[in-house]
Amino acid sequence: MLKVWISGRFHLENACIPSISIYVSDSFTVYRPDILMTIRWGILATGRIANTFARGIEQSKSGVLHAVASRNQKKARLFAQHHPTLKHAHATYEALIQDPEIDAIYVATPHTNHAAWTIRALNAGKAVLCEKPMGLNHAEVMAMVQAASSNHAFLMEAFMYRVHPQTQKIVELLKAGVIGELRHIEAQFGFQVPFDPTSRLFAQELAGGGIMDVGCYPVSFSRLLAGAPVSLSGAAHLGATGVDEWASALLTFKNDVTAQLTTAVRVNLDNRATLYGSTGSIDVPQPWNPSRADGQWSIRVKSQLEQTDEVVNGTSGNIYAEEADHFAECLESGQIQSPLMSWDDSLGNAQILDLWRREIGLEYEREKPTSLGPALPANRLDRPPIPQVTITGLTKATSRLVMGCDNQPSMSHAAVMWDDFIHRGGNCFDTAYVYGQGKMERLFGHWHQARGNRDDIVLIGKGAHTPNCYPEAIKQELDVSLDRLQTDYIDLYFMHRDNLDIPVDEFISALNDEVERGRIGSFGGSNWSLTRIQQANRWADKHNLQGLSAVSNNFSLARMVSPVWPGVATADHAEFIDYLTEHQMPLFPWSSQARGFFTDWGGQVLRNGGGRRLAATGAEPNAEELLRVWDSTENRSRRKRAQSLADQKGIELIHIALAYVLTQPFPTYPLIGPRTLQETDSSLAALQCHLSAEDLAWLRED
Repeated sequence: MLKVWISGRFHLENACIPSISIYVSDSFTVYRPDILMTIRWGILATGRIANTFARGIEQSKSGVLHAVASRNQKKARLFAQHHPTLKHAHATYEALIQDPEIDAIYVATPHTNHAAWTIRALNAGKAVLCEKPMGLNHAEVMAMVQAASSNHAFLMEAFMYRVHPQTQKIVELLKAGVIGELRHIEAQFGFQVPFDPTSRLFAQELAGGGIMDVGCYPVSFSRLLAGAPVSLSGAAHLGATGVDEWASALLTFKNDVTAQLTTAVRVNLDNRATLYGSTGSIDVPQPWNPSRADGQWSIRVKSQLEQTDEVVNGTSGNIYAEEADHFAECLESGQIQSPLMSWDDSLGNAQILDLWRREIGLEYEREKPTSLGPALPANRLDRPPIPQVTITGLTKATSRLVMGCDNQPSMSHAAVMWDDFIHRGGNCFDTAYVYGQGKMERLFGHWHQARGNRDDIVLIGKGAHTPNCYPEAIKQELDVSLDRLQTDYIDLYFMHRDNLDIPVDEFISALNDEVERGRIGSFGGSNWSLTRIQQANRWADKHNLQGLSAVSNNFSLARMVSPVWPGVATADHAEFIDYLTEHQMPLFPWSSQARGFFTDWGGQVLRNGGGRRLAATGAEPNAEELLRVWDSTENRSRRKRAQSLADQKGIELIHIALAYVLTQPFPTYPLIGPRTLQETDSSLAALQCHLSAEDLAWLRED
């Protein structure tokens, strides 16, 4: 098969040469098919690990060390002196990623800079090998993966031990059952260095500590062998700078496999791993850099069944050279992620590192709400932006999709999600006094202050939730909400619940008082019945006051069988739909996608009840809720019809579910609650799905 790789200034025409790979740059070179494509590497940063990888490139079959970059020209030139093949020593990182002669970039900065420079490099069309840990936290890794996906560019986390033959042999032995069923893993990586508060190993502002620097290795190793953990508990000693100087974690996996992991920067550990199975064990003396100086590696396998104690060994070249060659193999085969270190693997590792740090109370300064830094570089958009339309009563155009702000586990995660939503054309955010006991409002306040975008945002606020659903609670809770949100007004305010014991005119009067004060622009009712809405607006008209201008009840393709939470209401019945249609009253439906009912996970739950999973956020739907709230013969039939329609249109089931809500005869602004950037992207796909009146009628057939 002809493979053509063209870069630089030359243009190749009429290339009708069979069975070879062709690479064109400033010079023309033809390579045999049995030789890896040549990768011209740029190294971003000049520290110890950058030098180590540079020597690996020099020993690889595929790599050419072409350029280096530092923020200090002197350091870049000094680095180049130790690596004579280097052609360029750039004085800025930006110059490196824009260098047209570079094919791949190795990001070797401190952890805190991995995400920003990786995303910039991916947006510049470069393949990227990023030092571990890939990002500071799961949110950063998520943004990096999204950048690779949207640019269709190769991205790999630099866990070099993953490409080593010793690691492949361990996986092979486990799959072959040589020690029976895996029961327990012990893995450690730690060393002792003198305390230096300015060193990246101890500096809080550089994300120091053992967990991030080397603890990521045993986490990665245990996940490779046992899969995704379902629980984690951890302990650590936090030193004078607040980072972990030594730490341990106990992980539980499916089938009750356990792992005990230890890491340190102030304690010398054995730095080995042992796998215990039902009929034997595997001892790994050097799991992280397996080969000795002579290239030899070995592991010890004991079998109780066979009564054997065997040493399995082999030879290998420079581990960083093997990493560079594996990188080249992936590029040559057209892959954008490594089968040995996939994006899901990096995301899973980051999630566990986050949980481990959360267990020991370690949050880095740049992750704290009050220290929120600038947004990460924006990813390339591969979908049309979210449209914005004008709503009566609001002074700003409002995005058709509304970002729900009830499920953010941290400021880091929230910032990545909300920055991305803005970049995609979204500007409407749903908050509430009760979300996270006030945490979500505080996060949002810090975020918009850091971004300086309050005037561009349509902010939804909610208050007077049961049991404090009284007219006087509106002012009391609004005082608190505005303080948390760091703003003096809310664009659209909803009463979060209704209290039938209170005359409706008392609520309308209290809401109009806040309009007069300029603290809310427009208002509506969330989880209000049609009867109460009609009563409220008749009374408001009679007294020349502002009435309810919008509704925020549940509405989705799946009808609620029982309330998700106490006191909630749906707008999904004929009389309510007719009213909304006649008055063209906007509906801001919550749980517009039925909280996972139309996802693959929802299908699994419906088939077999689902299983345990580690929640990525603090408001994750679960199997019990899904079955209680949404499982019915009617909803299963709707789901089946939606799947059939999705298959016809060549889209996903979840797109049909959201398109159903968007394509109603009255204006809808669905509240979406994506937990990941991928889920946000999936929601945007529904905006391009056009359903006919016949489609809608068929989907909602009883």
